Formats: sequence, structure tokens, C-alpha cells
Amino acid sequence: MGLANSVITGVSELLREHGRIIVLEDDLVTTKNFLAFMNDALDCYSSDPKAFSVTGYRLPEGYLHIPRDFPYDTFAGYRCSSWSWGTWRDRWNLVDWDMSYYADFMKDEMARAEFDKGGRDLTKMLRQQKEGKIDSWAIRFSFAHYANDMRCMYPRKSLVQNIGLDNSGVHTKPNPRFVHTKLEDDWYPTRFSPAHVMDPRIATRFVTAFNGPLYPRQSGPFRGIKRAARKVASYGRSLPSFLSSFAFGSRSQVDILTVNTYQKKGGAARAAWRVFGGTRQIYPNSVYLTLVREDSDSAVWGLDGQSIRGKIARRFTRHEKRLLRRYSLREGSFFSPSLSQNPLRISLARTRPALVHLNWVVDGVVDFDELVALKRPVVWTLHDTWAFTGGCHYTGDCTRYREECGQCPQLGSSDAFDISRQLIQTKAEIYRKMDLTIVCPSRWLAEIAAESSLLAGRRIEVIPNGLDTDVFKPYDQEVARAHFGISIDECVILFGAQSLKDPRKGSDLLIEGLGKLKIPCTLLTFGDGNFCSQLPDCVRLHALGNIKNDDDLAMAYSAADVFVCASREDNLPNTIAEAMACGTPCAAFDVAGLSDMIDHRVNGWLARPFDTDELAAGIKWLTNRAQAESLRLAAREKAITEYDLASISSKYAKLFDELIKAADL
Repeated sequence: MGLANSVITGVSELLREHGRIIVLEDDLVTTKNFLAFMNDALDCYSSDPKAFSVTGYRLPEGYLHIPRDFPYDTFAGYRCSSWSWGTWRDRWNLVDWDMSYYADFMKDEMARAEFDKGGRDLTKMLRQQKEGKIDSWAIRFSFAHYANDMRCMYPRKSLVQNIGLDNSGVHTKPNPRFVHTKLEDDWYPTRFSPAHVMDPRIATRFVTAFNGPLYPRQSGPFRGIKRAARKVASYGRSLPSFLSSFAFGSRSQVDILTVNTYQKKGGAARAAWRVFGGTRQIYPNSVYLTLVREDSDSAVWGLDGQSIRGKIARRFTRHEKRLLRRYSLREGSFFSPSLSQNPLRISLARTRPALVHLNWVVDGVVDFDELVALKRPVVWTLHDTWAFTGGCHYTGDCTRYREECGQCPQLGSSDAFDISRQLIQTKAEIYRKMDLTIVCPSRWLAEIAAESSLLAGRRIEVIPNGLDTDVFKPYDQEVARAHFGISIDECVILFGAQSLKDPRKGSDLLIEGLGKLKIPCTLLTFGDGNFCSQLPDCVRLHALGNIKNDDDLAMAYSAADVFVCASREDNLPNTIAEAMACGTPCAAFDVAGLSDMIDHRVNGWLARPFDTDELAAGIKWLTNRAQAESLRLAAREKAITEYDLASISSKYAKLFDELIKAADL
């Protein structure tokens, strides 16, 4: 009958008679408590709507570490196990053994990414099954877990050892990732986690254990240099154009070409990446162009960060900052001085896009002459003010962008024809040649962009940043706090930013406000860097560092009573939208784009700009448990209504369609 049909037929027959089943392969050795645990698990999870199967096996501790503060003896995983497993008749009947979903699934990049949360090999095995290269019931069983948004429940410690990993098997070779040399025979799980509780730390380590290296090694350290030298000798091209063609040999027809300096690092990149993911479902033949890619997604074009070229490209990004050395009185604010292209970037000339979607594009990721030469409509989503200024990313009190900049206060310059004036004039010349439409995430940014000398008279649309409200969602606060080792009785205030030391983010204002709060509280923080100022005695700091996993981030928001954004100036920060999506009310100063997000005393608190007494009063009011539930519900509703990624993506798609059709007339 073959492997798959044998298992499917046998299990189906037994489930029709008995309703539940426990399955073991012949090379598995179990502890004495295995069978009792499996029956207890089948009893416990039989009515849990998120549980699809249970298993007695888990990866060795060295490859899958379970945090000490995780409060359960079982945990949920995206991937099922075939090395001991159990399930129920109603779950088994959900499996589509004919794989009727396959064609639509393989066209959906986002769906494949979701399925591969259990490991990058899952989609590959599904393809091999469809093509007849493997004979597997397990990959189809695993897909049913994903398709029904359900989980496999694993024990904290393995009750199963596979002794077939001795190089004697046909399909399985020795691999230390899966080998248990010893089991704890007396250990017995008693604390069963609900299937919907996905600890993000365990989920990340789980998938890391299954994933191989992201980039294959080159055969030698000089392989790329030698190949480059041969190409230069052969074609005699100029260095920049040659280095661009080095990455992609021929022009590729794409739907939407999204461009951002970073793939996912930073607020602008996170916003751009999310919109790309949403619109990619509508325009499947789209490309995300970045300077250095962060993963192996085939739709991402960028340099390999571990390669010589990638490392040199990063060095080039620091080169242009040397132009600022002549301005000895320059402030510490972020200023990008030029439009020069990085010579190692992937060239825009490698593509034939229907439309180009620019985002945050400093550090030479774009050659604007190449952009003009494409002769395609350009949508530019502004994440700060750089597109219409002489180099600053936030203008502060300066309004010289309404004219032609010069005498830039951020440069400490008294020269009317300084770098800021030169850059804004260069931009004006380029923009005149472009079919350019502007998108601003906030009304504030749209208003000041319309006042600028560069963008006045241009079409400007307001479309907020989007996020996945199924990822950023409320977690039970007690579970979230247990995740971080925080007592449920504490008052928890959350503050986060890409850089906690960035003066624009206002950590000093937050600390001043906390000093006036005068109540014991825990300050939970995420982001790079540490606070420079001394915290008040009543405040206990709990620093989480840089959180890269969205599930961990959602857990942090859910653990807090309030999220504080103390920014002096901000567009439409992802942090507030994310906090609201997790049902966490927000306090902020009423500046820039923050009034778009926070409805005063409905889902948060807006204080008079930089009045720390009023900020403290707002934090105290928001942490009052009397109205906590209504605030959380209002915050979540605001996020779903205004920032849900599906809705935001459809707004972008409508704009893209309109501009593409107009350009093709």
C-alpha cells in the first residue's frame, strides 16, 4: 500500500471505531509514564478548540531550551510530531488528503510564510508530496494543523527517544538536533498549557532548531572577488553599473517594486514590510528591494549581509556622513546629507516594474537617475520629513523647508548655500521629472508636506501604517506578566523605541513624569540602549532589550497597564498602533501625528506638549483599574478599525491600480 496509505487507512479505521488514537513507530523507546501522559493529554485537550494533536516527543534541551519561568509542563507548537502522537476522530477528519488546497496555497506567499513558522522545510515537503517525490501522511497532517489554526501539544521534557538515528534507517540519518542520549524515566507532566498559549521564546527556538543555515557558504573567501574581476575584464563596464548587474543578470518584470533601505530594521522598515506583505497577496509578482536582506525570502532583493559585498556596502553608508564634519556646531539630530547612490546596491535598472513604491530610502539604496529612467509612476510613503527637506528627518521648530532650506539650524550653519540648500535644489530637479504621488501615514505629516517647496501641489494621500491584528492581539495579562516574571499586582508602565537614547523619543521627559507620579511601579522597556538618567526611587526598571519577535512584543504590550510615548515629534509610531491592537491604552504628548492615534480619555491620554505634570496625571488615570476594561476595549477597537493590515493594503492597492491604469493609457 505504501507508507502514507498504510498509516492513513489504519488510523482512519481505528478512529471510526474508537474515536481517539495513540501512534508509535517501531524504533521509539518511551518512559514508563508515556502512555499515562498521552491518555491524560487526550482527555485534557479533547475539547480545546486550538489543539489538533498531542505528542510525547520534544527536541533535546540543547536545541530547544524551555525557559525556567514558563509555567506549564506542556507547550504548543506549529508543527506536528510523527515520533509518537495522538489525535481524535473529529480532528483527523479535517485533513484534506487529496491536497485540493495546493494550487491556491502555493500562490500565496503570506500563507507559505505562516505555514513555515514550524520550519522552512514544511512547504518544501508539501511540494515534494504533491510532485510524488515523497510518500508522506505526516506533511499533510501537519498542513491541517496550519489550515485550521490549531496546534500540536508537546511535553516540556521528552518521554520518547528515537533509537533509529543510528545510520541504519533509509529515511533518517544521525542528527544531534533530534538525538536524546537519556530520558528522565520518573518525570510526569501535570500542568497542561492551554493550546492557544504560544510562548514566543519557545516558538522562535523551535523553528530555529528545524531551520538550516540562512545562507550557504561560498567555496572560498575570494570566490566573489575573482568572479567580479573576470566580469570587469570581460565587459569593461564602469564599476557602479557592473556591480549592479552582478546581482541580477537580466531585467525582471514585476508588479510593484517596493524600496526601503532596510528590510525590517526600524519603524519605517517594519511599516514598509507589513504593507509589502499585504499588497503582495494582491500583486503576487512583487519585489522588495533593500540594501542588505535579512532573510532568504525569494521576493527580497538585496545583498547578502554576510558576504564581502554586503559588508563593504554597509561601510559605504557611513561614507557620506563625513560631509557633516565641516559643521562643527551641528546638533546630534539625525541628518542624511546626500542623494549619492551606494555603488554596491542592487540596481533599479534590473527591473521593469508597473509601479515603484518608495519608503525610507537614504544611505544610497536608490539611484534617482535610474528611477526617473524607469518612466513609471512612483508612490512615495513618507515615514518622516526627509523627502521634502534639505536632509533632516524631523524639522523641529524650523520651517525653512517651505522655501529652499539653507542656514540649517540642525547643522548650526549660517551659510545660505550649505548642504541643506544644495540637497533641496537637487531634489527639486529630480522631482520635476517624476510621476510622483505622496502617501503620508498621518494628517500632520500630510499638512506640512503640502506646505513644503518640494511637494506643494503634488497629490498627497493619507493612509495609516498597517499591522496584523491577529499577531498584535491582547494576551491574558496574568499570562503575559508571568512570561516576563512580573507580578500581577504591580503597576506596569511600558516604554519602547528603536533607540531609547534618541532625544526625540523623550525618555528624559518620561523619567521626569514618573518622578511626579509618586507611586510604586515597574517601568518595562524594549529597544536598544539604556536610560541615561537616574530613575525615581519608586520605579523599578525591567529592561527587555531589543525584541525582534512580534509575538514577544505583543506579550510585552499585553503585560502593561499603559504604554507611554513621550516623543517630542513623531509621525505615526508603530508602537502606539501595536499597543492599541494589544488592548493597551496609551499616554503621549499632543504633538505631530499622535493626535491621529489617541482619543483623549477614550483609549488613552493626550497631555499638553512637554507638560510632565499632565503626563503623570494621565498615566495615573489610565492605570486606574476602575476603567481599565473599557479603555482596553476602545484601544483594540481603534486598532482594528484604522490600522488593520488587510484594510490598509486594499487602500494601497486601489491607489496603485489607479496610477498604473493612468500611466498605461
